[in-house]
Parts: sequence; structure tokens; C-alpha cells
Amino acid sequence: MTHAMLTIAARIPVDRVDAARALLDGLGNPAGPIGALIAGGDGEAFVHFASLHALPSHLPDHAFIVGELSADGDADTVLETLAARAGPMLLPVFRIADPELALAGLAGFLKGHVVPIGHGLFDRPGLAFSGVPGLTVTRIQQEDALAEKVAGLLAHPDDFVSALASLDHVKRALAADPEWRWALEAPPPPPAAPAKEPGLVGKIVALAPSLVTTFLWPLLLVAALVSLWIAWPAVPWSLTVAIRFVLLTAALVLLMTLVVVGLAYTEFRRGEDRDWTSEAAPTLDQAQRMFAHENAPGYAHNHMMSHTVRKPGALRFVTIRLAFWAIARLTALNPRPGHLGDIGTIHFARWVTLPGTRDTIFFSNFGGSWESYLEDFITRANEGLTGVWSNTIGFPRTRNLFMDGATDGERFKRFARQSMAYTPFWYSAYPTLTTANIRTNALIRRGLQARTESEATEWLSLFGSSPRPAAKLDTTQIQSIVFGGLGFKPEGRLLTLRFGADVAANVAALGALLPHLSFNDGRYIEAEAVITLALAPTGLEKLGLPAEAMDSFPAAFRLGMCGIGRDRILLDDPTCAEWWWDKNAVDAALLVYGDTIDAVARLCSWIDTQVAAAGAVVDRIDLSAVGDKLTDRKEPFGFVDGVSQPAIRGTYRGLRNADPIHLVEPGEIILGYPDNRGSIPPGPLLDARFDPDMMLPIAGASHGFADAIKSNPRMIGFNGSYLVIRQLEQDADGFWDYCRRQAETFASRFPAPAICDAEFIAAKMMGRWTDGSSLVRNPYMSATRLKQLYGSDSAAATMRESAKPENAEAAPVQPGDRVGTATSKMRPPQPDNDFLFGTEDPQGLRCPYGSHVRRANPRDSLSPGSMEQVDITNRHRILRIGRGFAANGDRKSGLMFMCLNGDIERQFEFIQQTWMGSTKFHGLDAETDPIAVTGLPGTNGFTVPVRTGPVALAPMPRFITLRGGGYFFVPGRQLIRYLASGSVLTL
Repeated sequence: MTHAMLTIAARIPVDRVDAARALLDGLGNPAGPIGALIAGGDGEAFVHFASLHALPSHLPDHAFIVGELSADGDADTVLETLAARAGPMLLPVFRIADPELALAGLAGFLKGHVVPIGHGLFDRPGLAFSGVPGLTVTRIQQEDALAEKVAGLLAHPDDFVSALASLDHVKRALAADPEWRWALEAPPPPPAAPAKEPGLVGKIVALAPSLVTTFLWPLLLVAALVSLWIAWPAVPWSLTVAIRFVLLTAALVLLMTLVVVGLAYTEFRRGEDRDWTSEAAPTLDQAQRMFAHENAPGYAHNHMMSHTVRKPGALRFVTIRLAFWAIARLTALNPRPGHLGDIGTIHFARWVTLPGTRDTIFFSNFGGSWESYLEDFITRANEGLTGVWSNTIGFPRTRNLFMDGATDGERFKRFARQSMAYTPFWYSAYPTLTTANIRTNALIRRGLQARTESEATEWLSLFGSSPRPAAKLDTTQIQSIVFGGLGFKPEGRLLTLRFGADVAANVAALGALLPHLSFNDGRYIEAEAVITLALAPTGLEKLGLPAEAMDSFPAAFRLGMCGIGRDRILLDDPTCAEWWWDKNAVDAALLVYGDTIDAVARLCSWIDTQVAAAGAVVDRIDLSAVGDKLTDRKEPFGFVDGVSQPAIRGTYRGLRNADPIHLVEPGEIILGYPDNRGSIPPGPLLDARFDPDMMLPIAGASHGFADAIKSNPRMIGFNGSYLVIRQLEQDADGFWDYCRRQAETFASRFPAPAICDAEFIAAKMMGRWTDGSSLVRNPYMSATRLKQLYGSDSAAATMRESAKPENAEAAPVQPGDRVGTATSKMRPPQPDNDFLFGTEDPQGLRCPYGSHVRRANPRDSLSPGSMEQVDITNRHRILRIGRGFAANGDRKSGLMFMCLNGDIERQFEFIQQTWMGSTKFHGLDAETDPIAVTGLPGTNGFTVPVRTGPVALAPMPRFITLRGGGYFFVPGRQLIRYLASGSVLTL
């Protein structure tokens, strides 16, 4: 259904303006009895909004009755129906313009006074906008009633086991009532819109042809004729002459166009600088009249009318049309129909120029208060307001037509208020509904077509809420480990499983585990112990996932950590000869975390009994308890672990982390969401024939409900993440012995204020001090030691020789030591993480280029000061969720490294190969990461740059040995339920 957005302007004698206003006041704002006539009683409602004004023009002998009408249907039908319904009450008003007007001729009179508008070069300048495109009054009212009906049905539900069951209950109730059966029919499709707003280049490409055909064609035509005359050859035609003629003509056209446009722009800018700006405020009487008609009780929206006068001159004749054209074209590129930019509070609005004048009128029917409406535009869409209103007399100082102006918020609001006149008559067909209500109600109706559990869940969320944006995490479907590692469950154990060949038994085991899996923000978990499920490729296969679905998973995941070529990427031993894990790949990993060791042990024993019929537990690895505070969470070398982590937008940590250098979009870690580039990466899919019950989310539509096609593939990766596990044995004694020997050898190369002890060398290799404080901010000693020596004066970053301890090695740092706790009761400083390597330490004199921390997350190090480089680096961030494990016999303690990422190759493997494992990182040579690379011993050097020349440490032994690991997939709740249902067994 198209909307007729009509403006009617009938000229009246200037001395009759007050009489016209008196008649209009009698019609009412909000509308009185005429409102019932317009609504139609038993007839179908067709008018959304209507208003009437009596206005004097800037021309002394002109005045108008101006009517604004937003209705359904074509213009002629709308005006005929309006005259038939409300003609007797409108006739006295329009008789001021034509005293001889009869009721029978009212429709024709109205048609004859419709003001056409457009933004072409010779159109009467104006622009109309609908915030509810395609929606009729009847549909809006029906869908509002439907939403209320459905909410009532859901208010007292039975004990339904799923969202889909609740939806089915509603549909059965509606089908049983003839009054509501219409709601079960699929509604018309929503208005077509671009999938994504184009960038600057895309907008230029889209708008350029229209700019030429709308505005530049007269100039180009004249320039072409002049150029043809100048360039016409005086010699006989030939191919060379023709080519020369064409090129010369084109060059002359371009040159003349640029000259004319340049001169026009120069004159335009001079005019902008000279333009008078108004400081006038509305009079008290004017303000009182407006306030008396705003914020009517029971109304969720308001109406405004602004009357300004276009500046004189040919340039303003063109620029106001250019502004309307730009707004119209850019609005058409908006992927959200009914929105101006991201503002969606307008029902209907329009700009119009009154006939024979420069009077520029703006009407708007908008949700909320006038103050909030103006603030939204000042903050989020000021260019559009400035582009139009800067063409009118008195507007705040503007630059380049679209710049400044409305950004001077208080001056702009004063200008807008002063330009306004009260609205004597105003009608609204649905006073209590905002555009947000209308859109939600439309989605509620469309959601009755939902066919899957995920769609039904989305539909239920519309009641008392709004549609979930694409980037908003569906947290109830995501395993809790993804939100931060479950550190509040301090005890843990890793179990690896191998399933048998009986798919039915494997599915039954998964079904038994499902109630103990943890989803959503784990801080609210009541169970004393919970499970995180991660499946290897073979595990997905043994649970019945079809081979063609497996083919849609990334090759790196399917090949696994010991796959072909992975050793060259990860610098691992391809034979896995030193592994403690079973050499044959496992099918699943279970992370069992709990409040106590006993709780974990009980749940693990229960798991043994549940999986016995399906397979067996292969590895059982007790994990070290996690400290309550970050400063208590130390890995076996003695360093605080987990200081630098990406914060996922929309999570608990992401909402509270104000530092943008660590903020990443959900799609960087979790499948099915936009990544840092704004795109949703492709994920693994399942053919629709394997999901006849539609348990899985359907690919191809977001909140589409009826638009989601049953035959579309299923998104089996949605709400999942890839988990990398690497059990790393750490030689802590060897590490500290090496650091101690290097400190003794090179102490003279690091004069005061540095204290060259074992911790100093270890910090240079790690990139942080053991207490977690950064080398970038604390180059000579840890923040803890600095606080010990200087008390609370942390500004004393340079230590005098007299303050240096007599024997810096008297109490060397030992693995796991909490520096300073033995001699001080002070609270340890919190680790810092808001620094930029390239900006604060571009030469690596504080934190060496080759240190572990700088390699693992270079930030802006590769291009100092560049936030674009930070963005590039953040494309490779991983979410680390590892825990330690204790020594056991001849097996040393170490780290169970675990990380989550959305793309194993782009994130974990890239870091391992390009940053940590590369001998050429940051221009270095013959050295890899000194901490985390598991390559051959004795081949890795390390350089510490100092101002007197580089200090090359002795080739170091291997401190890390890989003892097991694998690539796993942490599935979302919907895929787990699908696999546990055994649906594939019946196909």
C-alpha cells in the first residue's frame, strides 16, 4: 500500500488569518468530533495524521490555509473520501479561501490546491518521508490489537517445555477464534532495502549519475556546445583528428564545468560567511500557545510545524534542492526502512515550499517530546537538518551547506522554536503508538509464521522488549565458558572422551550430559559443578552429523593439531613423541569446573557411568585451583596470568571495559555474529533435509520469520566457538636458573636505576613483571618493588643509586612468589594493560620486540601510533581460558593452554606462526618467542636492546614442552539439543 502524503495550500486574504485560526481552533488539537468523522465510524480508517494551519507569508499580500495529510491510497481517492466524511466541518475553513465553495465541490477544490513537491532542478522544492512504509492505518490498528491479544494468551501459559510450544499454543487459540484467524495468514513482505549501507565510495558511485542528470546537465550541455564550437577541427576529418577532437572536447567540458562550479562554490562560501544569523527567541505568547498544544494526555507522539523563508538568490534556488535530493537518495540507501540514519521516531514528515513564495514549511509527526526529538537530530543527523535549514534566513552559521549549523545545539533549538507556530488542528489515528510499537507489533504478527525453536525464542523476546540486533549475543544459547573461563568455579578437571561406533549410544550419552552443561553468564550458576562440552571432528561424526555438514567446517579444524602441515605452523614435533595424551585423536573434551574438589570428583564419577555404554574416558587431568583475585592467578613461571584479554562487545566484561583497544566484536570469537569488519563470516551448515523438525536456526534471514525458508541450510555453528587445547609442561627451575645466570653475566650492561636480577631478565623475556605490571610503564622494576621502595609515590619512576639494595640477589624471585608479600602488608598493585607498544616504546628499549607479550599482542607496535594497526592486530585476538596443572611424579607442572576463537587459522595459528614462531618478527633474526614456542632446545636466542648496544642472551634451553592437545568445537545449545535428540537416526 502506498501512502498519499499531501500538502494543500489555499491562498486567503491576509486580514482573514485570525478568522481562519479561530475556525481551526474549533476543530481541536487533539481533534474533536471531526476526528471520529475522519476515522470513518463503520468505514475503513485511512488517514494516519492530518493538521491544518493558517499562515501569513513573508510576502506582505500573501497568506494561506495549509493542510497536511498522510493517508493510505492514491491522492484523488484520499481527498474524495476525506471530503465525503469530514466535508461539513472542513467547508467553513476553506470558504475563507473561496466564499462560493460548495460541499459538492470541496473534493475538487482540495485536489486543485495540492502542492506538488520534488527535488529536481525545476521542481517546487520539498521532500516527504514515511517512517512506517507500506503499513496502512487498518493494519497498524489490527496488529496493535493482535499484540495485546497474544500478550494476554501468554500471560497465563501452560507449562510449556519450549518456546515453539508456547507459539503453537498461541496459534491454536487464534485459529479457534474466527475474529483472529486473519493473523495466521502471512503478512505482506517488509519493504525492500539494501542489505548493508554502502561506504563512502559506494555512496558516491550510487549518487553520481543522479547528480549529473538532476543538477549538472544544463551546465554540461552548455559546456558541451561551447566546447564543440571551440574544438571543431579546421582540417579534413581523419581517425587522428576525430580522436583529438573527442579528447579536446571532453577536456574543455571538464575544465569549464570545474571553473563554473568552483566560482559558484567560492561565491556560496562567501555568502555563508556573510549570512545573518538570528538570535531571536520565541515570544512568551508564542511559547505558551505551543506548550498548550504539546504533550497531550494519552498521546505518545507530538506534532510540529516550522515556518521559515528561503534565502534569496540563484545559488539558494539550487542548494535547497540539492539538500532535499541528497537526503532522499541517502535515505534510499539505508538498510533500515523508515529510518533517517539511525533515527526511527518519525511517523511522517515533509518539507514543502508554498506556491509563489520562498516560504519553507516543515511538518513532522514524531514520537516522544520535542526536546528529545531535536536532541536526536542534533547528535545523530545534524547534517540533514543543516543541509535544508541552512538555506533559510536566520539559521545558525553553516559551512559547506551541511556542516556546523545544527551542531550548535542550543542556538539551533532556539531557531527552531522561534520558527514554529502552534498547531490549531491535529488528528492522529493511533495516539498511543510510537513507531517502535508499530514495528514491534508487525514483527509479532510476522513471528506467528516462525517454524523453528530459535525463531520462536526470538518471537517471545518481542514482548516487553525489541528485536535482537544482529550483534546482540543470544546468551542463553552460548556455553558459559565463552564468557570468561568460569574463574568463579575454582576447581577443575579436564576429561577427554572417545566414543564407540554405536551412534545411538553416543547420542544417549550426550543427552544425559546435557542438563549438566552450563549456558549463559555463568556467574548465576547454582550447581556446585558444571560441564563444558567441546567436540572434535570425529566426535561430531560419531554423534551422527552428516559428512557433507562436516565438509563445511574449516580445514584446520578437521585436520586437527597433528594434521598435515600443522607442525610447520605451530613449530611442534610432528610425531607427537613427547605427548602424554593418547596418540590417537580423542572425540571430545569435557571441562568439569566446580566450587570444591569433591564436587568436581562427584560429577566426574557420574560422567564415567553415563558414558560407559558409549565409550570411555581417555585422559583425566586435574587442573590447578584458580585464585579469587587476578594477582593471585599465576602460571608456573610465577607471572600473573590473564592480564591482557579481548573484551567481547555485549558481554559483562565488554560492557565494563572502557578501553577500546581491547574491545572486539562478538563474531571474532563466537560464530554467527558480525566481526570487527562488520560482516558475519560464513559458518558450518547442515542441509535442511537433515533437520525436518527445524530444531536448528535457519540461514538466510535475521528476524525474518516468514522470510526464513524451510529449505534453507541450517546454521550448526551459530553460538559456537573453536577451542584450542595445548597441555604445556613448563620447566620453571630451568627457566629461573637461566634467568639468574644471564643476570649475573650482563648485570653491568643494565646500570641503575635498573636492578638486573633474575626477575629483570625474566620480565624482559616475558614482557611483564611477575606481578603483572608492564615493562612499558615500569621499565626498571616491577610496580610492587617500586611501591616497596617508594611507598605510595608511584611517580618516582627513576631510582637513585643510594636507594638500590645492597644485595639485589639476596631474595631472588622464585616460581609462584607473590613479590613483596613477605615483607609488606600493602595491597599489590593491579596489573596495567591500557598501553600501546608503538606509541610508548617504539624502539623496544623497555619491552623488547621479541618478548612474549609483545609478540602475542603487538597492538600498534608494527606501526607506532596507528589505530588502524590496532584494528589489524585485533583481528587476530584470542580469548584465553587456560588453567594450570600440578606436577605429578616426574612430570612437571605447567599450563593447560586453552583459547577460544572464531577462526583457528586467522587467530590462534596466525599468532603462533607469524608473531610468536617467526624468527623475522618485527625485523628480528634467529629468535622466536622465548616463552611459548616448543621448538628445538639451544637454537633460540634473545636480544635485549639498550642504548649502548644490544644485549644478546645465551641460546636458551627449551622451557616449554607440548604434552597433548587438539582442536575442538564448543557448540551452542541448539546444536547440542539437535544432536542429543537423535534426529539423524531416523533419517
